[in-house]
Amino acid sequence: MNRTLAALLLLAPVAAAAAPLNIGVASAVRGAVRATAPGAAGRVVETGKPVYSHDKVTTGPEGKLQILLLDETSFTVGANSEMELDEFVFDPATNAGKVSAKIAKGAFRFVTGKVARRDPASMQVATPVGTIGIRGTMTAGTVSGTEATFVLLGPGPGNNADEKAGGITVKNDKGSTDVDKDGWGVTVKAGEAPSPAFELSPGQLDGILSGVGSSPKGDSKDDAAAGDSGGASSGQDTAKGKENATDAFAALDASQAETSQFASQQFAAPKASTWADVIAIPGGTGKYTGSGSYYLCTGGVCGGSVMGTTSFALDINFGAKTLGGGSSNITLTGAYNATSNNTIQSLNYSSLSGDAVTSLTLNGGAQHVWSGTSLKLLDTGGVTAGAASIDVRVQSTTGPPQYGGAVTGSLVTP
Repeated sequence: MNRTLAALLLLAPVAAAAAPLNIGVASAVRGAVRATAPGAAGRVVETGKPVYSHDKVTTGPEGKLQILLLDETSFTVGANSEMELDEFVFDPATNAGKVSAKIAKGAFRFVTGKVARRDPASMQVATPVGTIGIRGTMTAGTVSGTEATFVLLGPGPGNNADEKAGGITVKNDKGSTDVDKDGWGVTVKAGEAPSPAFELSPGQLDGILSGVGSSPKGDSKDDAAAGDSGGASSGQDTAKGKENATDAFAALDASQAETSQFASQQFAAPKASTWADVIAIPGGTGKYTGSGSYYLCTGGVCGGSVMGTTSFALDINFGAKTLGGGSSNITLTGAYNATSNNTIQSLNYSSLSGDAVTSLTLNGGAQHVWSGTSLKLLDTGGVTAGAASIDVRVQSTTGPPQYGGAVTGSLVTP
């Protein structure tokens, strides 16, 4: 039986040779939203379309965008916002990885996904005035000019959902502040240390959440800002703030449920890529790696008892439109060993069409016959050609038996 390996995306810092690869999907778009990936022309972002590594996203005066990354991290940005998807690393087998983004301006909200839930230190959001370190949580904020406000939405230490309490650490070169209570936040100004943590009034919370379309229910307002003062007013504000937070969490939960449902449709089981989509990837290099079992083949069918282990490495150059060559190889160990004369020869795919399926030629030499070995590139996790499946067929030059089986592996970009 084949071992299923989900796509591993390793998106490095921007470089001229790096290929912008899909890291998620625009799960909801309203108004004018544009994005630009490194080395590519700007494009209009539409619901259901992919987002790429290092995409720089801008929204218009009526624009709003929700992005779902492959680990189910959800970002929402409001009108007149600018955001860059700075880095994304994710191994679905372990949920290990790294998520980072930059918010240049505007209102934003995020709900952490599998990466941050596994290791909270693996996610951070940078702004012009400070960086937010995440401890597995829901957070919102606004960035305007030389000032920003960030608020922890939950789950706090008093949540009744048996969730591990979240938190944020806001820091810059002047200092840092920890926030571990839902409804509390931090204000940061350029050139100054983050403020001490404080509880946001209902009006402040409303203002931030409304910027990303999750304004709490009711018509609460900031009574203190309107001129009320005293213990009674403060008590009312606190009560309203808790009600608002509850409503906000409900809105976030609903949004996340809808997003997860959308993701299950977008990130379904792997399917064959098309050569047209692979050819359209503008540039960069990567390597597919995978391993699994191989079997005895009879009458063209490989199955029965496991005979050994197959592993492969396959280079791909999206700019040159080639795959194979270099260190590309297929290795078998066990009942039949193929540890040399096993290099996958280079193939140019620029003129191919239809499903991304092709025969592979290996340097079998005087030892191995690889006739019938073929490759299929797969869309997986919303990523075009995010995985490769090789159907191995090999036998000795002296004749039968033949061994083989399909092995699927993930894509890693340098």
